[in-house]
Amino acid sequence: MFLLISYFKANMYPEPMNCFAIENIDIKSKEIISDAEIKMNNFLKKYTEYRSSSHIKGWIEIAHNVFIYSVYIDRCPSEISSSSLCLQFIGIALMNITDSDSSVSDLKCALKERSNVKELGFAFIEKLPEHHFKPYTAIFVYCTVEDSMIDLTLMYYATLYKFSISAWLPTYYLVPKVSHNLAVNLCVRPLYGSFSSISVIEFLAFYKTMGVQHFVFYRFNISESTNLFFEYLKSTNLSIEINPWDMPLDDDLIHEYGQIVFTQDCIVQSRYKFSHTIIVDIDEFIVPKIHVNIPSLISYLDETYENAGSYIIPMVLFCDEFSYDKNSSSVFRILNNNKRQKTPWAWGYRSKYIVRSSRVLQGGVHFVWKYEKNCYEINVSHSVALLYHYRSCCGLLQTWFLHLFSFHVLNDEIVIDNTLIKNANKLINDNLVSHILKSSNITVFVDALH
Repeated sequence: MFLLISYFKANMYPEPMNCFAIENIDIKSKEIISDAEIKMNNFLKKYTEYRSSSHIKGWIEIAHNVFIYSVYIDRCPSEISSSSLCLQFIGIALMNITDSDSSVSDLKCALKERSNVKELGFAFIEKLPEHHFKPYTAIFVYCTVEDSMIDLTLMYYATLYKFSISAWLPTYYLVPKVSHNLAVNLCVRPLYGSFSSISVIEFLAFYKTMGVQHFVFYRFNISESTNLFFEYLKSTNLSIEINPWDMPLDDDLIHEYGQIVFTQDCIVQSRYKFSHTIIVDIDEFIVPKIHVNIPSLISYLDETYENAGSYIIPMVLFCDEFSYDKNSSSVFRILNNNKRQKTPWAWGYRSKYIVRSSRVLQGGVHFVWKYEKNCYEINVSHSVALLYHYRSCCGLLQTWFLHLFSFHVLNDEIVIDNTLIKNANKLINDNLVSHILKSSNITVFVDALH
């Protein structure tokens, strides 16, 4: 009987017009959000000026077909050296840069302080997974550095070259710290294209009220209004870092504009600043089910799993096609939609994660690929935490039963989930929301569902 049910569920598909017809029920909510976005843009144009900022991160073609985004000075991975410091370059290169996934390359390293240049020998290259068979892949490049060469008070520049040096890149020095305090930051995949500033406010306010202390964004080919919005955010008291992501390659050459490179950069830079780092997209919300906030959730997980390197949070979809509740009208989507699919996705499939940054060597899009010795991943039960993902589900298939079957998400059973709506007042009264929306003359209309 079970296999028979599996067969029927795997072969059920909605009528072609269902997605469009159901989604149109939400016209009222879309009008409210559109009106708020117009008011926000008018406010930003009037009170905010975009200024090009100086950054020490940015894509540079350091050698032929080798592009580097950032360089760090940190302790070496154990397979390279157990005692030395390393220059760690994070970037992308053609898949054929080396024959194996990790090996010594024909690239050489050099380190410079003012006019003093020190050649460091040949570099060790590690190709990262998730290239999706595109011509370019993410890479780590390591070069060992003697501890005695580094003075914390000085600024260093690094390079890679085959025959002659073409450019120098500024370096970040990571200072190891021993701290038992729990501190959480959050990193968002590079933003590109057009998206709503209101959705960013919603995202920031949710995670801020849930205990996240610092936010890291990467922006790439976004609209003028979105650039203005990020400039405005920097003028508030929000702890936020906004990095350029001027990816030099098209999407047909590197998967998702180098998404996995951002993951490495954010995890590495967070290693000694924060005890835990969250990796999510702008439309994803980690929701604790039995704890009041994310730090409480993390404390529970840390106490339960002493050597955990990451916590994988299973995902459920709040589909646009499920329709919003007719009695609720808010500029925030998460306060409108209380209908989600019943079946959580398997861990590693569209999931996101929380890492203990000092224990992770290679982060992935949906899970971690490589850990420090004796560390491992934990699949968090859906009764403890869920990743709420708000999007259209038209045509989206979900694997089921050992991934032998798949079914259409829109055929899943719908459940009512008021978790976020019940906490609407906390979100609305957040000082970031109050400051930005009131300044823009935007009202958050909410009919909380109880």
